Amino acid sequence: MGGAILAELAVRGCVRIDEGKKAWVEAVSGAHRVGNEILDEAFARVRESKRRRRASAWVTTFGSLKRLRHRTAVGLCRRGILRTGESQILLLFTRKAYPTLDPGPERELIAGLREAITGDSDIEPLIGVVLSILNITGALKIHFGRKELAPHKERLNEITAGKHFGTHPSRSALHAVRGAVAAAQAEVAATQVAATQVAAVAVTVSSS
Repeated sequence: MGGAILAELAVRGCVRIDEGKKAWVEAVSGAHRVGNEILDEAFARVRESKRRRRASAWVTTFGSLKRLRHRTAVGLCRRGILRTGESQILLLFTRKAYPTLDPGPERELIAGLREAITGDSDIEPLIGVVLSILNITGALKIHFGRKELAPHKERLNEITAGKHFGTHPSRSALHAVRGAVAAAQAEVAATQVAATQVAAVAVTVSSS
């Protein structure tokens, strides 16, 4: 989610990401609030930061925004896509749940993703961002089977690398999107390495 936030700020022209290896992120002069609570909070943090930070650092920061998942779900509730509810855990505890109220937007997004995966033309930047994030996190498998994805592995990898994105306001903005996706990919890789190390330690302790 942190990578998605940074990428959307880049698509909207709110931030630029340096083309060097360090991928410094800076707020774009003259950029304004976009009218989304989470995006505006993230943009404000970049704009008010006293020092430059790398894209990977902002991905971590944005992914740790307070109650991020809950606030995202509430925003979808306001738009009539989800509704607020409760679910039981082990018949003893309850937790907030957000079942789908209007499946239309999700179906439309999945259809757009499928067209991007199986097609051979350029794709819209936001669809490319969503597809890239889902690909690097393994979440594409939730809606697409392995047999459906396997024939298009090369195209998926190319999109994740920032290719096939459609018309964009500027080359620098497109680079910013690529930088945001790359930073998210690095964060996912770091998380997986950390999880593997924790598992290895657990196995060692349990067997000693």
